Amino acid sequence: MVTCPWCGTTYAAFQSKCDNCGAALPGPTEGREVSSEETPPAPPPPPRFLPSDFIWRFLFADGWAIAALVFLTLGVIFAPLGIVLTAGIVTAFVGLPFLGLGVLFLGAGGGILVWRYHDARRTEEVLRTGEAVLGQVVEVVENLNIEINGRHPWTTIYRFEVLGREYEGKVTALRPPQPGQLPGRPVYVLVAPGAPERNTIYPNPLGHLAGGATLSSRVA
Repeated sequence: MVTCPWCGTTYAAFQSKCDNCGAALPGPTEGREVSSEETPPAPPPPPRFLPSDFIWRFLFADGWAIAALVFLTLGVIFAPLGIVLTAGIVTAFVGLPFLGLGVLFLGAGGGILVWRYHDARRTEEVLRTGEAVLGQVVEVVENLNIEINGRHPWTTIYRFEVLGREYEGKVTALRPPQPGQLPGRPVYVLVAPGAPERNTIYPNPLGHLAGGATLSSRVA
């Protein structure tokens, strides 16, 4: 039995590509659960097929990108309102603060969204062409201070070695980690050729579409 790491579609027999999303499939597990000591199925060799909408999946599952969309929405509301109020002599003193907030929200939201978009592109490239090395999950943390669509983001921290040097990476997503990506479990890490500081785990939890989301924060 083989399950697509991107869309969750399950196939009774192994095939190299998912019919639903077009992504490459890992090797068959023959219906067995992976134990804490057992090596998980290796990723397919590069170049790997990823869902065509991976960038959107990444952005809709990324807390920073969702926050950027909230800032942009506020900017679109405040900036035009500030312009209208500033145009009036009587309401100018009220309009200027609104205009300033609108510009601030637009600038912050746009900057964050551009940053996360470029990060999504780098992650996509690592998933597509990265070299697979075996690592280990060391910690999984749920951030209870952030709530997105009624869910809290999870951060998975992992370590791996390349040429005798130890590296650490992390990935944050809205979905809980898979059973094979819990603390102490071996996990495959994909690293950019010649640049192991650019890395991500496989399967990558950001590949799962989170859908529309609203962001809220609360003090623990």
